[in-house]
Amino acid sequence: MLRLTMILLMAGGLSAIAQPVVRPVPDQLVELGPKAFILDDPTLQLTFAQVAAMPDSAFRLSRQQKLNFGHTTSRIWLKFHLDNPLNESLFLLFMTQDADYVDLYTISETGAVAAHHSGMLRPFENRYFLTNTVVLPLGQRPRTVFLALRDDNILHFSVLLAPVRPVVEHLQEETLFNGAVMGLMLVMVVINLFVYGLVRDRVYLLYAVYITLSCLTFLSFEGLLYNLLWRSAPALNNGRLYLLITALTFGAAIWFSMNFLRTRDFLPGFYRYFIGLLSLVALTTLLRLLDVPGLERIFYGLTLIGFLSLLVLGGRTYRQGYRPARYYLLAWSFYIVGAMTSVLGLLDIIPFTHLWVVYGYQIGAACEATLLTLALADRLQTYQDDYQSAQALALQRAGENEQLLVRNNKLLEEKLQYEHHQEPLPVEMRNLLRTMKEDRDRIRKLAIPTLDGMLLFPVGDITWLEAAGSYTTIHFSNQRTVLASRGLAEFEHLCSEGEAFFRTHKSSIVNLNHVVKYLRGEGGQVVLNDGATVDVSRRAKPDLMKRLVGEE
Repeated sequence: MLRLTMILLMAGGLSAIAQPVVRPVPDQLVELGPKAFILDDPTLQLTFAQVAAMPDSAFRLSRQQKLNFGHTTSRIWLKFHLDNPLNESLFLLFMTQDADYVDLYTISETGAVAAHHSGMLRPFENRYFLTNTVVLPLGQRPRTVFLALRDDNILHFSVLLAPVRPVVEHLQEETLFNGAVMGLMLVMVVINLFVYGLVRDRVYLLYAVYITLSCLTFLSFEGLLYNLLWRSAPALNNGRLYLLITALTFGAAIWFSMNFLRTRDFLPGFYRYFIGLLSLVALTTLLRLLDVPGLERIFYGLTLIGFLSLLVLGGRTYRQGYRPARYYLLAWSFYIVGAMTSVLGLLDIIPFTHLWVVYGYQIGAACEATLLTLALADRLQTYQDDYQSAQALALQRAGENEQLLVRNNKLLEEKLQYEHHQEPLPVEMRNLLRTMKEDRDRIRKLAIPTLDGMLLFPVGDITWLEAAGSYTTIHFSNQRTVLASRGLAEFEHLCSEGEAFFRTHKSSIVNLNHVVKYLRGEGGQVVLNDGATVDVSRRAKPDLMKRLVGEE
């Protein structure tokens, strides 16, 4: 008899373990993941009646807080046993926005069955609450709940149980937080479009495009595009549109970063690397849009590599002395830390309960948008400082030039006297005339269009000009620079006959009066008196050598 009693107690204990019961808690969200029974249906043929007739032993019990099925083509069935001691209706909060099909079947204590169908590929009006987050009604006395889920992409989600009050509080909190993040990012877009309208620097336009696409990615990820833009067209939520928006955002981030950090000039190797990476992402996106399966992991792997590479690029550019890169580096650090925090929470590596974990991506994106705007403002300040320094030097030269004018007038009078007597000019006079020509070059001013206006600067104080995309960086003898809002081709006239300037390379023009040394090589390099070293192309080398040795 004692042995029989022990067997019955053990059987009862095993039955309790095999059939965990979920009970709601007042004013709290209860995680259902660890108490879910799971059944895979790779055939997609099982009906609710067939699944409901199966015993618990046909299912496997989950122990995960977050249910992660990866990339699966199966239909996933979840089964929960509930006991509601509360005197109010219960709801399931489905914490993912991109599940294509979500089917709920509730069996009450009386045996009545209620069904509710939702998901991204179902009409928006099917939702119990018309919000981006799926909320499923269970009624007041649910006994057994079945959920059937299917998605063509990665299926990763959590299911929360609660009465109506904590559900509404969660939806309000989520709406306010997402609204604040979106409002901040849109303000950044407006600010940078306004600055672009003033200075016509395309970096600000590229940044506005990137933030706009980031907003679209965020809205798509949160399911808000379905809510706001195409409620009557659920077919647009097939996952491929989100992939396309993400790819465009990634491309905009890369293109903005390379222009802002002047990668083509400072780190041409990185520039070629990012062009290759963009090509791979574009190819992967195109293949996925053509319904080639299994490319999501490759796509997201490439984008992760790209964002980490941008962090490395910011550090390398900052070490090369480009001051605005410090804000860029900080901005990307916040973005990557925020995104990785959310990913680690979704993978159950860190608890997905704290505000910084749940909204890590949103916080990182908001910090990134703000800091990158500061970086662009610092970029303007850098150009403003260089402009003011160059302007101060220009005023100094203006005073010196007045003295040169007096001296040149005297030399001109002596030359006219010699010509009047038809006598040959002595060597000393020829040297003086050469000096006078050089002084005239110093007096002659070059109009330099900048982001702030027009700067008139003596040509003789320009040491060299460097291509910077569609702009030109002009280096002066006081080792300061000014960014001209014109391409290098606009200054090609400086290299005309009789001028001291020479185009040593497709990206540089050098004032030969400031060259102090030539370094041998395939094309070689010239060293200027301010310490700068400028490359010489193989094609330009012969003409340069003639100019340097004084041959015509």
